[in-house]
Amino acid sequence: MNPFVPVLTYQKIGYPPKHSRLTKEWTSVKQLNKTLSWLQTQGYHFITPLDLQKSLPEKPVMLVFMGGYQSFYEVVFPLLQKYNAFATLLIATDTLGTYNSWQNPYKEPWQNILSAKQLKELYQSGLVQIGSLGLDGHNLLEDTPDYARSLLEESLYRLEKLHKIKPCAAGFWPKSKDKKSHAVTIGNGLNVPVITSRYGKNSLTEKKFLCQLRPGWWTWFLLWRNFH
Repeated sequence: MNPFVPVLTYQKIGYPPKHSRLTKEWTSVKQLNKTLSWLQTQGYHFITPLDLQKSLPEKPVMLVFMGGYQSFYEVVFPLLQKYNAFATLLIATDTLGTYNSWQNPYKEPWQNILSAKQLKELYQSGLVQIGSLGLDGHNLLEDTPDYARSLLEESLYRLEKLHKIKPCAAGFWPKSKDKKSHAVTIGNGLNVPVITSRYGKNSLTEKKFLCQLRPGWWTWFLLWRNFH
């Protein structure tokens, strides 16, 4: 199997609340801990989109967490410190200090979002790089490409100017339909790497548009075969 750059994407960490209809968005703390331990044992090197501009190490792997939930600060960050692992956090800048307003709270129990202070602490740790999902977290692929790009540009600008954070990437929600490759059309106008909504492998030479891999048995098989 040809070597590739796996991008493992996660959303909510912990256990889904009672009556949740989106249980597949959740990954248990135990499973995440097991994954980080396995990747480290197998000699994988944790990278972020910033590393794509450099010579990549052997067996690179990128961890991406979508949404900016409080669970990232409370659960994921301590695990990153434990394994000295780097991660990328994609947030919707207007939701800091609030909740995931892109999901209807009458249908799905809401989850609190990081505060601006917590985001800055994560960034200053050196283990977490920050990117954007837009302003309010809605699916940008439902907008026209020009409008979606303007929202991402505004969000990236706010990260840099208001929060003093140099953004590392822009991203789209996993599994969002993108039959016309809007993510590529949108991302062509951005000066950061783009994590698309599509699933797949990324060649070692891909620097701009990255596919995602959802943790699961098929992904573990690909990782086991990677570089063998």
